[in-house]
Amino acid sequence: MLVGEVAVERASRLRRYLRKDYSQVVEFPVEIVGRDGLVRRYSFDDSVRLYQRRIHSASMRYDDDDLVDAEVRHCRQRIEQLRRSYLEHFGWSALRDAQLGGVFAGPLAAEIAAFLRRAFAGEREGPTSLVLTLVESGVGDACYLRCRETGRSWMLYVWRIDGEGPAGAREAWREAMARLASAPVGDTAERLLLTRDGPELALILAGAGEWSGPASLAGSDGDLAEPKGADPLHRGIRAVYDGHGTHALRALEAGLDAQPTRLLLAQATALVALLERAPERAEFAARFGRLHRPEDPLLAYLLGVALARRGERVEAAAVVRGARANAPRNANLALVDGVLALRDGRLLAAFRALGVAARGDREPRYAERTARAIRRVLMRWASATSASLGLVAMGAFLATLGEPVPAAALVLGGGALVPAAAVRLRRYALRLAAGEPHRDLPRLVSLELLPREREIEPHQ
Repeated sequence: MLVGEVAVERASRLRRYLRKDYSQVVEFPVEIVGRDGLVRRYSFDDSVRLYQRRIHSASMRYDDDDLVDAEVRHCRQRIEQLRRSYLEHFGWSALRDAQLGGVFAGPLAAEIAAFLRRAFAGEREGPTSLVLTLVESGVGDACYLRCRETGRSWMLYVWRIDGEGPAGAREAWREAMARLASAPVGDTAERLLLTRDGPELALILAGAGEWSGPASLAGSDGDLAEPKGADPLHRGIRAVYDGHGTHALRALEAGLDAQPTRLLLAQATALVALLERAPERAEFAARFGRLHRPEDPLLAYLLGVALARRGERVEAAAVVRGARANAPRNANLALVDGVLALRDGRLLAAFRALGVAARGDREPRYAERTARAIRRVLMRWASATSASLGLVAMGAFLATLGEPVPAAALVLGGGALVPAAAVRLRRYALRLAAGEPHRDLPRLVSLELLPREREIEPHQ
C-alpha cells in the first residue's frame, strides 16, 4: 500500500471516532458489532468489561499512537455512556441523582447498582426496596443499607483501587477482606457476605445473621466465551483482541499441539508470544511451524525477531539471510534484516534493507511504515553527523586564517557531537532489536500481521 493510501485510511479511521455519539441512552442488553461483523447482545457487566479489555489491548492492536489514543478515548467514553444509561434505567434515585457523595455520586455508581441488583436478586423484597445512606467517606466509602419491607440492614464498603482514588485504598480493602472473612457466623458479628473487585472498584457487602443471597458473583463473561470445540485459532485471536494475551497464547499453543501442520496456528502462536514478551515460546512455535513449512517468510521473520530479542543475533542473521535468498523482496524479511544490520553497526546495509522494506511487496503495510520510521531516524543521524563534521571543517578553515579561539570552539564542539550522535544511534539500535516497549521506538511485531478472518482456511 502506498504512503498516501495509508494516510487516507488512517485519517478515515480517526474521522470515524470523531463522528461517534455518546450522548444517547442505550438499552440493555446492548448490541455491539464484533470484528466479524456480527451483532451480539451484552449485559451491562459484560459490555463494560469488553471495552475495558479493548483499552488494555489498544497498544497491541494499533501501531499508530494517534489511533491508540483515539481507541482508548472512544472506549472510555463508551463506558461512561453505558454507566449513565444503566443508572438511568436501573439506578436508585439516590445513585441516579448523585445524592450520596463520594464514589456513589459519579458514573461508577452504576457498578455499585449492578452489584446490589445481582446481590439481592434472589431476595423476596428485591434490590429496589433498599434505602442507601452514606455513613463514611475517606480512603473507602461505607454505606448503610436498610430494607424498607423487613427492616434488615447491611453495610456496603467500596474502595476505588485504580489509582484515581485516595492513597492506600487497595491496602484498606485487603485488610477489611481479611477482617470480615475471619468473623464468625452469628446474629451480632459483622461478617463478609459477598465481594467483587474490578479494574476500578472493590466492593464488600457485610452483615450479621444468615445470608440467603449468592455466595459469590463470578464474572459474567460467559457471553464472551467461545463455544466448546471452537477453532483454536479463532479462540486465540479473539482472546488477544479482548486483551487476554496470556489466555490467547495458551489456546494457540494447545491448538498447535493438536494441529501441528497448520501454518496459520504456528504464525499466530509465534506472533502472540512476541507480543507477550515471551521470545523463547515464539522461537519454539516458529521453529515448529518451519518443520512443516520451511519456506514460509512470515515464520522466518518471527523466528528472526525472536532470536534477536534473545540476543542470538548471529543465528538470527543466518535465518533471515537464508529466507531472503528465496524471497529477496519480502518486506518483513527486509525489515528485520535491516534492524539486525543496524544492531551490528552496518549502517549502509541497514539503509539498503530498510529501503526494500519501505517499498513493500504485497505484505501488510506494517513493515513499510516501520521501515520508513527507522530510515527517518537514520537520516536524522546522518544529518546531525554531517553538521558536526561541518563544524570541525569550518574550525580547521578558520584556524588557517589565524582565528584560534573560534576555530578551537568549532573543532571541539563539532568533535564532541559526532560521538554523542553515534552513542544515541547505537542505543536506539540495541533497544529496537531487543524489542523494548517505548513510545519512541517502532515495534517489530503487530497484530496487523495476524491472519485475517478471510485468510483462515474455510474447513477450519
